[in-house]
Amino acid sequence: MRKVFYPALFICILACSCYGLLPRFMMESRNNNIAIISDYREISALSKSSGLSIDDAIAILIRNGITGMMVSELTGDNVDHGIGQAEMKKVHDPERGTEGTIVSILPTSTHKDILNRWLRIRFAVSDDKANGPLLLTLPANVLKNSGMLPDIDGLEAAKRAGLKIYYRPASSPGHLSEQASVMMREVNALYPISVFTPAGEYVSGYPDVSMMANTANELHIPLAVVEFSRQLGEPQLNALVSPNLLALHSVTNEEMTSRRISRRALRDRMIRAALERSVRLLLLRSAPANTANFKFNDYAEEVRLLANELKDHGFNLSWPETLFADYNLNQNIFAAWALSAVFIFALFRYLSRMGLNMNMKSVYALVIVNIVMAFIILKVPFAARITGAFTAPLIAVEASLLAMDSGRKRNILPAFVFAVLGGLALASFFSVTSYMMRLRTFSGVKLTLVLPPVLVLLHDLKRRIHPESLIEFLSRPPLWGELILYGVLLGGVAFIVYRSDNVANVSGFEMSIRDSLEKMLIARPRTREVFLGYPCILVLAYLVSNNYFARYREIFRIGAVLGFSSVINSFCHFHTPLTMILLREFNGLWTGLLVGLIVVIMIKFVIVPLLKLIRPLIS
Repeated sequence: MRKVFYPALFICILACSCYGLLPRFMMESRNNNIAIISDYREISALSKSSGLSIDDAIAILIRNGITGMMVSELTGDNVDHGIGQAEMKKVHDPERGTEGTIVSILPTSTHKDILNRWLRIRFAVSDDKANGPLLLTLPANVLKNSGMLPDIDGLEAAKRAGLKIYYRPASSPGHLSEQASVMMREVNALYPISVFTPAGEYVSGYPDVSMMANTANELHIPLAVVEFSRQLGEPQLNALVSPNLLALHSVTNEEMTSRRISRRALRDRMIRAALERSVRLLLLRSAPANTANFKFNDYAEEVRLLANELKDHGFNLSWPETLFADYNLNQNIFAAWALSAVFIFALFRYLSRMGLNMNMKSVYALVIVNIVMAFIILKVPFAARITGAFTAPLIAVEASLLAMDSGRKRNILPAFVFAVLGGLALASFFSVTSYMMRLRTFSGVKLTLVLPPVLVLLHDLKRRIHPESLIEFLSRPPLWGELILYGVLLGGVAFIVYRSDNVANVSGFEMSIRDSLEKMLIARPRTREVFLGYPCILVLAYLVSNNYFARYREIFRIGAVLGFSSVINSFCHFHTPLTMILLREFNGLWTGLLVGLIVVIMIKFVIVPLLKLIRPLIS
């Protein structure tokens, strides 16, 4: 009965998972347009230093590949430093002990009327002097980081060039929060905004960002979700504007300087964001102002190189669409059933391995539990989060034990297939806008790195796969070799957890290996699978078959577990295209087995003969 039941169960899980993933797959197949965006103020400075007019400079960049221009709302600090078509002057009333600021439009401005009107709208002031200087009761230091006026030079330049406008409304003092939204309406009426993101440390109105969100929704202006942003109010704004969202990647000049990011590395980050995280807006900044000898031609060449690399990867240099609203990316009962089925099966298998006696009648009862559980996780978000968080590590545990615990016959391929099947079930349920745009964090990623090694270690002690039981292990004095071995293991696990999603702590050597693999294989396999997981399985098989190092084999078993944990985590990166994930895992399998084969050959023909010369092998 088992020979029929299990295959039928897996086919049903696969079918339900594919049905749940169909909208995501269809959306990803259409999501092929990508835009390179330049910062107007940076281009303006570069063009002046190179003796080019701004229109000529933008024309060159358009030919090289840009399709959008970032135009920001100017702050008091910008105006104070002579940027834009306004000027400000501090005023002081010694009798009242108050300070204020006079803001006026430059006499040479070609847009006096509209700028004076915008100035009064921005600060909610109505006076008889429609075109005169405006006296604000706010001191200059309060206006330093606050929005003053849209950068009309940038808006005009983008409009003349036919570029899409990426608008950045600045923060506002609390009592003027509503005016930031009103100002965006005014700008959009004359210069249609294609996408926007609030600038500054906080979104205007924070903690209530509904005014900005309502304006964006009413005007149908998409919100650019900036990767790794820590702006106050950003999560709330993202949630309110969802699903009208586009992902954007940029690297600030401060980050480039502090982390010493090279221009080549900058382009690589852009390409990786597009390929691996479905980012479709790339804001390519010029070099920091203090970088010597960086000219406009250098920036234009970087735009060309980035554009060519994107085209080589199959992207169209065109403005992307917001596709999340066009597809039914909702959690459905089929995806919920697949997720609960994988959870129950993996848990059932682990409990059975630990000695729990469960017959086929128990299995039939679990089928009923599966159906009920599917409805629960579909209707109760907290239950869905908890189920997903524990399903991921349980899949990794079952795949690992399946690959390792079958005598001398290693079931690597069936284990890999089960891991992929479980990953697809997870992805089918959580492939919704909030997770794909990383508005919400999947709880299972970190847990998958910590829980599987613990569960496998408990299993090995219980089943005496390790030569001792847990009681025997705890009752005797520890061996120095074991202390060192498990210290290294614990440190390795901690390092992997710390390094998870942390690109800042990747060594230069590892980055060079990653880049080489990406160029050769398109979808780079993950390091833990190629150099840890699959090699550990083959090394373990060799040690078991030759009865070597029985007391120290656990380190290789844990290494194998961490490799399968990496496989599951790849499917938990819901922002990565499915085709990229599947290709990455296939590449990880064959390259990891190849590396493992090389290691086994070295152990057999080099290490073991050397050890035999030094001392007899200890079984």
